[in-house]
Amino acid sequence: MFDRLKDILDPPLTKHRIFFFHIAKCGGTSIGQAIESAYKPWRNDGSRTVFRLDEDAARFAEEHARGTGTDVRRDLLNYALSLPTARCAIGHFHFSTPAFERYAETWRFVTVLRNPVERWLSHYSYNRDVSSRFGIKASPEEFVETEAAAAFGRAFIDEVTDDIEKGGLSLGKLTEIALARYDRFALVGCIEDTAGFARRFHEFFGHHLDIKRLNITQPTKRVTAEALGTDLLKRIERLCEPDLHVYERLLGKRGAGATTVRRLG
Repeated sequence: MFDRLKDILDPPLTKHRIFFFHIAKCGGTSIGQAIESAYKPWRNDGSRTVFRLDEDAARFAEEHARGTGTDVRRDLLNYALSLPTARCAIGHFHFSTPAFERYAETWRFVTVLRNPVERWLSHYSYNRDVSSRFGIKASPEEFVETEAAAAFGRAFIDEVTDDIEKGGLSLGKLTEIALARYDRFALVGCIEDTAGFARRFHEFFGHHLDIKRLNITQPTKRVTAEALGTDLLKRIERLCEPDLHVYERLLGKRGAGATTVRRLG
Protein backbone atom coordinates (compact mmCIF):
# COMPACT_ATOMS: atom_id res chain seq x y z
CA MET A 1 0.00 0.00 0.00
CA PHE A 2 2.70 2.46 0.98
CA ASP A 3 4.69 1.68 -2.18
CA ARG A 4 1.66 2.50 -4.29
CA LEU A 5 1.19 5.79 -2.48
CA LYS A 6 4.89 6.64 -2.91
CA ASP A 7 4.66 5.85 -6.60
CA ILE A 8 1.90 8.43 -7.02
CA LEU A 9 4.20 11.12 -5.62
CA ASP A 10 7.46 9.80 -7.08
CA PRO A 11 6.89 7.06 -9.66
CA PRO A 12 9.85 4.89 -10.70
CA LEU A 13 11.50 5.60 -14.01
CA THR A 14 10.22 2.95 -16.40
CA LYS A 15 10.03 4.49 -19.88
CA HIS A 16 13.76 4.89 -20.53
CA ARG A 17 16.75 2.55 -20.40
CA ILE A 18 19.84 4.44 -19.23
CA PHE A 19 23.51 3.50 -19.29
CA PHE A 20 25.54 5.79 -17.04
CA PHE A 21 29.13 5.88 -18.30
CA HIS A 22 31.14 6.47 -15.13
CA ILE A 23 34.42 8.35 -15.63
CA ALA A 24 36.67 8.39 -12.57
CA LYS A 25 36.52 11.39 -10.22
CA CYS A 26 33.74 13.20 -12.05
CA GLY A 27 31.14 12.79 -9.34
CA GLY A 28 29.95 9.56 -10.90
CA THR A 29 29.26 7.77 -7.62
CA SER A 30 26.82 10.51 -6.62
CA ILE A 31 25.17 10.80 -10.03
CA GLY A 32 25.08 7.04 -10.54
CA GLN A 33 23.33 6.41 -7.23
CA ALA A 34 20.77 9.11 -8.01
CA ILE A 35 20.01 7.55 -11.40
CA GLU A 36 19.85 4.06 -9.90
CA SER A 37 17.45 5.26 -7.21
CA ALA A 38 15.12 6.61 -9.90
CA TYR A 39 14.37 2.99 -10.85
CA LYS A 40 13.60 2.02 -7.24
CA PRO A 41 15.48 -1.31 -7.49
CA TRP A 42 14.74 -2.13 -3.85
CA ARG A 43 11.15 -2.88 -4.86
CA ASN A 44 10.32 -6.52 -5.58
CA ASP A 45 9.25 -5.69 -9.10
CA GLY A 46 12.37 -3.56 -9.71
CA SER A 47 15.12 -5.73 -8.28
CA ARG A 48 16.38 -6.81 -11.70
CA THR A 49 16.04 -3.47 -13.45
CA VAL A 50 19.50 -2.16 -12.44
CA PHE A 51 22.81 -3.75 -13.42
CA ARG A 52 25.49 -2.16 -11.25
CA LEU A 53 29.06 -3.22 -11.93
CA ASP A 54 30.62 -4.44 -8.70
CA GLU A 55 34.11 -2.96 -8.67
CA ASP A 56 35.79 -5.64 -6.56
CA ALA A 57 34.25 -8.45 -8.60
CA ALA A 58 35.28 -6.76 -11.86
CA ARG A 59 38.86 -6.38 -10.63
CA PHE A 60 39.03 -10.03 -9.60
CA ALA A 61 37.73 -11.09 -13.02
CA GLU A 62 40.23 -8.79 -14.77
CA GLU A 63 43.10 -10.16 -12.74
CA HIS A 64 42.30 -13.71 -13.77
CA ALA A 65 41.63 -12.80 -17.41
CA ARG A 66 45.08 -11.32 -18.01
CA GLY A 67 46.79 -12.78 -21.02
CA THR A 68 43.57 -14.22 -22.44
CA GLY A 69 42.72 -11.25 -24.64
CA THR A 70 39.41 -10.86 -22.81
CA ASP A 71 38.27 -7.38 -21.79
CA VAL A 72 36.03 -8.20 -18.84
CA ARG A 73 34.50 -4.75 -18.44
CA ARG A 74 33.60 -4.51 -22.12
CA ASP A 75 32.13 -7.99 -22.13
CA LEU A 76 30.09 -7.14 -19.05
CA LEU A 77 28.73 -4.00 -20.72
CA ASN A 78 27.68 -6.03 -23.75
CA TYR A 79 26.02 -8.49 -21.38
CA ALA A 80 24.29 -5.83 -19.26
CA LEU A 81 22.76 -3.98 -22.21
CA SER A 82 21.58 -7.29 -23.66
CA LEU A 83 19.62 -8.30 -20.56
CA PRO A 84 15.89 -8.09 -21.33
CA THR A 85 15.02 -7.11 -17.75
CA ALA A 86 17.69 -4.41 -17.33
CA ARG A 87 16.56 -0.79 -17.54
CA CYS A 88 19.67 0.81 -16.06
CA ALA A 89 23.40 -0.02 -16.18
CA ILE A 90 25.96 1.81 -14.03
CA GLY A 91 29.67 1.48 -13.38
CA HIS A 92 33.25 1.75 -14.61
CA PHE A 93 32.59 -0.28 -17.76
CA HIS A 94 34.83 -0.15 -20.82
CA PHE A 95 33.30 1.42 -23.89
CA SER A 96 31.88 -0.98 -26.48
CA THR A 97 31.29 0.11 -30.06
CA PRO A 98 29.08 -2.95 -30.84
CA ALA A 99 26.89 -2.17 -27.83
CA PHE A 100 26.83 1.52 -28.71
CA GLU A 101 25.72 0.80 -32.27
CA ARG A 102 23.28 -2.00 -31.50
CA TYR A 103 21.53 -0.34 -28.56
CA ALA A 104 21.63 3.31 -29.63
CA GLU A 105 17.88 3.32 -30.15
CA THR A 106 16.88 1.41 -27.01
CA TRP A 107 19.45 2.65 -24.45
CA ARG A 108 20.28 6.26 -23.61
CA PHE A 109 23.97 6.89 -22.90
CA VAL A 110 24.62 9.46 -20.18
CA THR A 111 27.81 10.76 -18.56
CA VAL A 112 29.17 13.58 -16.42
CA LEU A 113 32.50 15.37 -16.90
CA ARG A 114 34.51 17.68 -14.67
CA ASN A 115 36.95 20.54 -15.11
CA PRO A 116 39.98 18.49 -16.25
CA VAL A 117 42.53 20.15 -13.97
CA GLU A 118 40.27 19.66 -10.95
CA ARG A 119 39.64 16.07 -12.08
CA TRP A 120 43.41 15.47 -12.43
CA LEU A 121 44.06 16.79 -8.92
CA SER A 122 41.16 14.80 -7.47
CA HIS A 123 42.31 11.61 -9.19
CA TYR A 124 45.83 12.09 -7.89
CA SER A 125 44.62 12.96 -4.39
CA TYR A 126 42.30 9.97 -4.21
CA ASN A 127 45.04 7.55 -5.23
CA ARG A 128 47.92 9.04 -3.26
CA ASP A 129 46.69 7.10 -0.23
CA VAL A 130 49.18 4.22 -0.35
CA SER A 131 46.67 1.97 1.42
CA SER A 132 44.37 2.16 -1.61
CA ARG A 133 44.60 -0.37 -4.44
CA PHE A 134 46.17 2.31 -6.68
CA GLY A 135 48.43 3.84 -4.05
CA ILE A 136 50.61 6.57 -5.58
CA LYS A 137 53.74 7.18 -3.55
CA ALA A 138 55.21 9.89 -5.79
CA SER A 139 54.91 13.56 -4.91
CA PRO A 140 53.04 15.79 -7.39
CA GLU A 141 56.40 17.03 -8.70
CA GLU A 142 57.52 13.43 -9.33
CA PHE A 143 54.20 12.10 -10.56
CA VAL A 144 53.74 14.80 -13.19
CA GLU A 145 56.66 13.28 -15.13
CA THR A 146 54.98 9.87 -15.52
CA GLU A 147 52.85 8.38 -18.28
CA ALA A 148 50.10 7.83 -15.72
CA ALA A 149 50.00 11.61 -15.14
CA ALA A 150 49.64 12.20 -18.88
CA ALA A 151 46.84 9.61 -18.99
CA PHE A 152 45.06 11.49 -16.20
CA GLY A 153 45.01 14.51 -18.52
CA ARG A 154 43.36 12.71 -21.44
CA ALA A 155 40.87 10.54 -19.53
CA PHE A 156 37.84 11.88 -21.41
CA ILE A 157 39.41 10.74 -24.68
CA ASP A 158 40.89 7.43 -23.51
CA GLU A 159 37.73 6.30 -21.71
CA VAL A 160 35.55 6.50 -24.78
CA THR A 161 38.12 5.24 -27.32
CA ASP A 162 39.70 2.38 -25.38
CA ASP A 163 38.20 -0.17 -27.78
CA ILE A 164 40.18 1.24 -30.71
CA GLU A 165 43.53 -0.05 -31.92
CA LYS A 166 45.46 3.16 -31.50
CA GLY A 167 48.57 2.30 -33.47
CA GLY A 168 49.20 5.06 -35.99
CA LEU A 169 46.32 7.26 -34.77
CA SER A 170 47.23 10.74 -33.63
CA LEU A 171 45.84 12.29 -30.47
CA GLY A 172 43.96 14.72 -32.70
CA LYS A 173 42.22 11.90 -34.54
CA LEU A 174 41.34 10.13 -31.30
CA THR A 175 39.92 13.40 -30.00
CA GLU A 176 37.68 13.67 -33.08
CA ILE A 177 36.44 10.13 -32.52
CA ALA A 178 35.79 10.83 -28.84
CA LEU A 179 33.83 14.00 -29.59
CA ALA A 180 31.74 12.23 -32.23
CA ARG A 181 30.87 9.52 -29.72
CA TYR A 182 30.01 11.91 -26.91
CA ASP A 183 27.84 13.85 -29.33
CA ARG A 184 25.62 10.77 -29.67
CA PHE A 185 25.09 10.51 -25.91
CA ALA A 186 21.63 11.53 -24.76
CA LEU A 187 23.05 13.76 -22.06
CA VAL A 188 26.51 15.00 -21.11
CA GLY A 189 26.70 17.17 -18.02
CA CYS A 190 29.34 18.50 -15.65
CA ILE A 191 29.73 18.01 -11.93
CA GLU A 192 30.27 21.75 -11.46
CA ASP A 193 26.60 22.20 -12.27
CA THR A 194 24.71 19.28 -10.74
CA ALA A 195 21.55 21.37 -10.52
CA GLY A 196 21.70 22.03 -14.25
CA PHE A 197 22.35 18.35 -14.95
CA ALA A 198 19.39 17.34 -12.77
CA ARG A 199 17.18 19.88 -14.56
CA ARG A 200 18.13 18.61 -18.02
CA PHE A 201 17.73 15.01 -16.83
CA HIS A 202 14.20 15.83 -15.70
CA GLU A 203 13.42 17.57 -19.00
CA PHE A 204 14.51 14.56 -21.02
CA PHE A 205 13.68 11.57 -18.80
CA GLY A 206 10.81 13.05 -16.79
CA HIS A 207 12.26 12.17 -13.40
CA HIS A 208 13.70 14.27 -10.59
CA LEU A 209 17.15 13.25 -9.34
CA ASP A 210 18.13 13.46 -5.69
CA ILE A 211 21.90 13.91 -5.97
CA LYS A 212 23.96 13.43 -2.81
CA ARG A 213 27.71 13.98 -2.39
CA LEU A 214 29.39 10.58 -2.12
CA ASN A 215 32.91 9.10 -2.35
CA ILE A 216 34.59 12.40 -1.51
CA THR A 217 38.33 12.53 -0.96
CA GLN A 218 39.14 13.43 2.63
CA PRO A 219 40.19 17.10 2.99
CA THR A 220 43.48 16.10 4.64
CA LYS A 221 44.43 14.08 1.55
CA ARG A 222 43.23 16.58 -1.04
CA VAL A 223 45.80 18.35 -3.20
CA THR A 224 44.44 21.69 -4.38
CA ALA A 225 45.58 24.02 -7.13
CA GLU A 226 46.24 26.70 -4.50
CA ALA A 227 48.72 24.43 -2.72
CA LEU A 228 50.84 23.92 -5.83
CA GLY A 229 53.45 26.26 -7.23
CA THR A 230 52.62 28.19 -10.38
CA ASP A 231 55.09 26.25 -12.53
CA LEU A 232 53.80 22.85 -11.41
CA LEU A 233 50.19 23.89 -11.93
CA LYS A 234 51.03 25.05 -15.46
CA ARG A 235 52.59 21.68 -16.20
CA ILE A 236 49.44 19.94 -15.00
CA GLU A 237 47.33 22.27 -17.12
CA ARG A 238 49.43 21.34 -20.18
CA LEU A 239 48.87 17.65 -19.44
CA CYS A 240 45.13 18.33 -19.29
CA GLU A 241 44.94 20.19 -22.61
CA PRO A 242 43.43 17.18 -24.46
CA ASP A 243 40.58 16.88 -21.95
CA LEU A 244 40.20 20.65 -21.72
CA HIS A 245 39.55 20.69 -25.45
CA VAL A 246 36.89 17.97 -25.14
CA TYR A 247 35.33 19.61 -22.09
CA GLU A 248 35.04 23.02 -23.74
CA ARG A 249 33.77 21.61 -27.03
CA LEU A 250 31.01 19.67 -25.26
CA LEU A 251 30.11 22.06 -22.47
CA GLY A 252 31.56 25.43 -23.35
CA LYS A 253 33.98 27.52 -21.31
CA ARG A 254 32.34 27.65 -17.91
CA GLY A 255 32.77 28.55 -14.30
CA ALA A 256 31.21 26.78 -11.36
CA GLY A 257 27.42 27.05 -11.39
CA ALA A 258 27.04 27.50 -15.12
CA THR A 259 24.08 25.76 -16.73
CA THR A 260 24.78 22.51 -18.55
CA VAL A 261 24.31 22.98 -22.28
CA ARG A 262 23.89 19.82 -24.30
CA ARG A 263 21.84 18.52 -27.14
CA LEU A 264 19.44 15.88 -25.83
CA GLY A 265 18.21 12.91 -27.80
